[in-house]
Amino acid sequence: MIGTPSAVAAPAGGLTLSPAALSRILPMHLRLDHAGQVLSAGQTLLKIVPGLADGIRGRLAPLRAHDGRDVVEAAHMAASEGRRLFLGLVHDPGIVLRGHAVGALDGTILLNLGFGLSLRRAIAACDLTDADFPPTDLVMEFLFLHEANRGVLSELSRFSAHLETARRMALSEAHSDPLTGLLNRRGLTLALAALLRPGPSEAPRPFALVQLDLDHFKPVNDRLGHQAGDELLAEIASALRQTIRQADTAARLGGDEFVVILRDMTCRDQLERMASRIIEAIRARSPAGIAPLTVGASLGIVICDGSWGHDAETILAAADRALYRAKDAGRGCATIDDMPPAAAAPGDAPL
Repeated sequence: MIGTPSAVAAPAGGLTLSPAALSRILPMHLRLDHAGQVLSAGQTLLKIVPGLADGIRGRLAPLRAHDGRDVVEAAHMAASEGRRLFLGLVHDPGIVLRGHAVGALDGTILLNLGFGLSLRRAIAACDLTDADFPPTDLVMEFLFLHEANRGVLSELSRFSAHLETARRMALSEAHSDPLTGLLNRRGLTLALAALLRPGPSEAPRPFALVQLDLDHFKPVNDRLGHQAGDELLAEIASALRQTIRQADTAARLGGDEFVVILRDMTCRDQLERMASRIIEAIRARSPAGIAPLTVGASLGIVICDGSWGHDAETILAAADRALYRAKDAGRGCATIDDMPPAAAAPGDAPL
């Protein structure tokens, strides 16, 4: 039990304080006699350690250097050795108190404790307010600054995330066709550049490039209107995405011209089957209202074996020539060519 002396003992000429005054100045103090009886305790310490007035054993536990010792013995050792004392709350191990212990001339021990890193937890768990700390303690000001800093950092983080999202969207829009969502010419150029000029430790990857032009698309615009034509182009883009593989790339160059990059596909039989699937998928999207015509597709395909020397424009031009041969052959079919060996030395041809 807490003793009830009228004042803290002091030598002649010394300062004498009542327990109430000491509690106001040091709301986290703990005054013990030699046997460990609690003579006085600060109002805040009494608030965070229930039943402290009845004794510290079973309520406070020594930590660190005095871990495992009796709490009263640890307090005496800290006072005699001048070491900092760390005490944990038995009922809430997440709250750690730290401070100093000093011996008084009358044989009592005075501990002045405070919070370390567990300050925020203690304030939340024990419902502490500014009134629970001495006026000279800037803990609330520091907490306010901490919360303000957290708020600023949180806002900066959100702002950075918004900027990154906006950057990605802008980049995507710069490389995408707004009508179909496929790559535009710029996006196609970058995709081809990645294949033609891989990193220094990467081997060239073979691919086939498909130049695709719609057959009988003009009557759709003439008879059904340009909105119907745009809707058909979006449908055809969707058909391309569903027909090619996930690793492949589709682009719209403009009008009714499309390009498809088929990675690692150089077998003619595979390319013929893929071309047939693309032609059938596009024919299935042909709208009613333009009979007896049916929208179809002609394809020009060039096989690039992954050797260096060709640039993107050369490959596109070769695919375009193959496309016109397919149209001359009656449309609705595909022509497949191999890219001839490049005359330039490896790495000399710019993209």
